[in-house]
Amino acid sequence: MAPLIASAKATLTYPLFACAFDPLDSSRLVVGGGGGPGRSGVSNKIVSSNSFNCSGACNKAKQILVQTLLDTSKSTEIEELAQIDLSKDEDSVMSLAVGQRKGKSTFVFAGVNSNPKDVEKGNNKHFRVFGIEAAGKGKGKSSPESAATKITEVSRATLFSGSEKDSYQRITRLSRPYPNLPQLGAVATGMAKESEIVLFDTSSISPPNSRGAFKSNKEAEDVDFIQTGDNEFLVAYCNEHEIYVKEISSKPDEESPRTAYIIPFSDSLEKPTVPQFRSVRWLTKDLILALTNIHSNGGVVLQIFRLPPSGKGQARIVQSHRLPSSITKATGLAVSNLTPPTSPSVEQGYTQFLIAVAGHDSSISLFKVDLQVEGAVSLVTKIKPFRTFKTDHPFSITGITFSNFTPPAHPVTASTPPQYLKLASTGVSNTVIVHTLPLFPVPLSVKRGQSRTPRYVVAIPSGAAALGMGIILSIIAAALIAILVQGFLEIRGAVQPFLNASNYIPTVWQEAIGKPYVFPKDYNQHAGSGYNHHIGVPSDSEDGSALRLPGFFESLKRGDGEKIVIVKDTPEARGGVKAHLHDEKVEGPHGGKTWEELGHEQKEAWKTKLKDAGHWAEGMGETILKGVLFGEVAGAVGQAVGGG
Repeated sequence: MAPLIASAKATLTYPLFACAFDPLDSSRLVVGGGGGPGRSGVSNKIVSSNSFNCSGACNKAKQILVQTLLDTSKSTEIEELAQIDLSKDEDSVMSLAVGQRKGKSTFVFAGVNSNPKDVEKGNNKHFRVFGIEAAGKGKGKSSPESAATKITEVSRATLFSGSEKDSYQRITRLSRPYPNLPQLGAVATGMAKESEIVLFDTSSISPPNSRGAFKSNKEAEDVDFIQTGDNEFLVAYCNEHEIYVKEISSKPDEESPRTAYIIPFSDSLEKPTVPQFRSVRWLTKDLILALTNIHSNGGVVLQIFRLPPSGKGQARIVQSHRLPSSITKATGLAVSNLTPPTSPSVEQGYTQFLIAVAGHDSSISLFKVDLQVEGAVSLVTKIKPFRTFKTDHPFSITGITFSNFTPPAHPVTASTPPQYLKLASTGVSNTVIVHTLPLFPVPLSVKRGQSRTPRYVVAIPSGAAALGMGIILSIIAAALIAILVQGFLEIRGAVQPFLNASNYIPTVWQEAIGKPYVFPKDYNQHAGSGYNHHIGVPSDSEDGSALRLPGFFESLKRGDGEKIVIVKDTPEARGGVKAHLHDEKVEGPHGGKTWEELGHEQKEAWKTKLKDAGHWAEGMGETILKGVLFGEVAGAVGQAVGGG
């Protein structure tokens, strides 16, 4: 069974467009949005929090949010920590990313267009840097509010060379941070006739250090980084139909990005109906994950591409997984490496990637992919579905992101705290939702050259899970079969009652199975002593009294040809019914008739006699009486008429 995943939700008073976790503190999340310029009642802000408590400050009007996320002790609450109000004359926050901490401040890089008048003049300070600073808690201060977290604007700058009034900073992306190493970032335009991607590093923020730019007549859909050395990076970006890759180092390089993959076009003279890339993410320096929307809302596909070792030529598809048909279009992608390298120069080892896809129906689908490494060879397993969340976002999901996870450096012991991964999503419907996913350690085998430090996964390995589920299902099936057999034998009278199946199974079914008659509990007090319990036939007792046990009628069959059992109407016998073992050689013909040979009146009379004697009930049916020999019943016709 999949583990339980806690979630928390907050509803704000303005639309949200972007979210990003603090890479050094997974309990802090930054979200942004707003109403844009000239929109009454919804202004543009940024807020910081530990967990949003929707009954409190998060419902204040006119704000963009920077928040601190849930901790494990409060997995169902989201509480606001701080906020900043931006100018109502400027655009809303359309994209953001959280950088490394410098001193007491954590820097947030965001895309916020200047007011429309400045933009028309070609003066758009779209690149904003904000600082989040939490003052130390004083004596007696225990709440987040008393920590006096503040958000301030640090700088604003123009990075794009174009001055189109409809253009904005659609994408803001940062590379994974490593201590004491540079961090690379990128911003990309949206709604520009000539698309731009500008690279920068975060060593300086006012303005940032430029690391080059790419221009294209096709708008970039997504950008991502992977660091391969102390000052070496790979950047990948995609437009609707192409993926590009570029190496970035400290040395100046004017070489253009190389084409890694192009979606094949049809030869049709009509408008091409080909899939479109929505997002790309690096898995390793050799593997790229792409999220693709099939044309005309025809579905969504996840694909893993392997780059050629030479760095030249097109990548090839090594894995492909189509999402359920209910998801006709994807709006966002997030990926988490659960065992990242400790430094950029260390080769990626065994790990599990967790993938989140936001669908147009506001659902979030989780997938997992395991990377297996043997020497210089790395292989990815199939993309496997993990969980699906039907979220409470009333409208489209605008942002989705994982927290930054770094596994403990020491082996797992009893004192090692539980590990979690956070998944946040925002919606244009003013909502932010955070899911907390539990992680589980997987000890690694030293014999296979792997680390002694265990890695973490979102669930037990698929093979072990399948084996465990198979064992569980086998045990359940065996138990059900045992219950059915026990119930069948109880109804047949072959075993002592344990399940009391006769109390739960309809009488008609019991008769079909062949249930013998069960006599009243007080029967043994009145039963004769002439019953042989071993063979289930009447004994040669003095009174020859009839059997009063479940095997009564079954035992009253023809014997060995010399002796037969006949039921007689005898006033002296208990209940007027006597079972007599008749010897024809000694006593002559028995004069009895089988049940089938009796007339209607005789049958009704015998039924009355047998019921009065406690040997037969209506629910038993007449089948059990067939084959038994019966004598004459005195006044049978009169009894039948009188009973009618």
